[in-house]
Amino acid sequence: MGEFFGSIYCWFEDFFGLELAEYMWGASSPLSQNNSFIGIGFTMFGISLAVVLIYYYAVNHPRLNNWWGWLIFLGANAVINFIVGWQWVLKDYYDNKMVGIDPSTNLQVPLNIGESEILCFGVSNMILSILAFIIFSFIFKWWSSNCSRAPF
Repeated sequence: MGEFFGSIYCWFEDFFGLELAEYMWGASSPLSQNNSFIGIGFTMFGISLAVVLIYYYAVNHPRLNNWWGWLIFLGANAVINFIVGWQWVLKDYYDNKMVGIDPSTNLQVPLNIGESEILCFGVSNMILSILAFIIFSFIFKWWSSNCSRAPF
């Protein structure tokens, strides 16, 4: 699953930076040897699926059976996943886990990753969550009693 999520997130590696992508793969830092895309990807899919199921089956109100009702839940999903993706990576940044080994001195040096790249990763997570929300909507909307025609 790490290859799957990593390849999806790396569609945006020009946006959030190659060095952050390598860190997320677990290749560039001795403090992070695992693939971080797995946890973030499963979390993004889980949140998107939960919001879709809440919209179509828990709320399931006839007043929300239109494009703007669906768009409210899409926006909530996007905001939640932006915050989750941004804060997940920002935690590693503040915990000083984003370091590499200088081959000449064998000392740890910080990677060239800033808060702007981490913010861009949150935006990338948000965009992917919008795509996941749309896909999950087309899968689960058919069995909703009141919202089966939303968004169209």
